[in-house]
Amino acid sequence: MTALSCAEARSLVSDYIDGELPSGVARALEQHLETCHNCPPLYASLVQTLADLKSLHDARGVEELAARVLSALEDAPPIPDEEER
Repeated sequence: MTALSCAEARSLVSDYIDGELPSGVARALEQHLETCHNCPPLYASLVQTLADLKSLHDARGVEELAARVLSALEDAPPIPDEEER
């Protein structure tokens, strides 16, 4: 494959991150990122943004789990005191 322009490289980044590029195209993008002065910061920014978004999703899952546990605890019968056992 021939060298990629910045516009071509940028149009491929999302598919590259998702692992959906044929190996030759992926290698051409990697070569572009190794030699270009403009695209690597944009690529790194996209990778970091995706990581940040995934961490937000994970945090929301934890909050939902905590809410379900608290709700279940509120609905559970009270634990008897030691005197009542």
